[in-house]
Amino acid sequence: MQSGRTVWYNRSMKKKNTVYEDRDEKRAERLNRHMVACPYCGTPVLDHMTQCPHCKKELKPVGYQPLSDQKLKKIRIVTYSIGAVVTVVIIVLLFVLRK
Repeated sequence: MQSGRTVWYNRSMKKKNTVYEDRDEKRAERLNRHMVACPYCGTPVLDHMTQCPHCKKELKPVGYQPLSDQKLKKIRIVTYSIGAVVTVVIIVLLFVLRK
């Protein structure tokens, strides 16, 4: 037994596995579903990546479009303003209900 992890007996497989090994196998299977080959260097990369980590060339993500900088800026402005309004309302309510 390695590193003191608990061992359980998997009756359907008739072998001993650790819970962590099963989780790692399932994670690897899920990860392999999202692997595609880079069109430039041929190394496997995840399908959502916008840049190949090996050759550093631009990739087009499959089924995923990253947000543009303008859209992110607009979302940030809206969320900050809503948060500020909520904060002011809470502070005012605390002062009014204190009495």
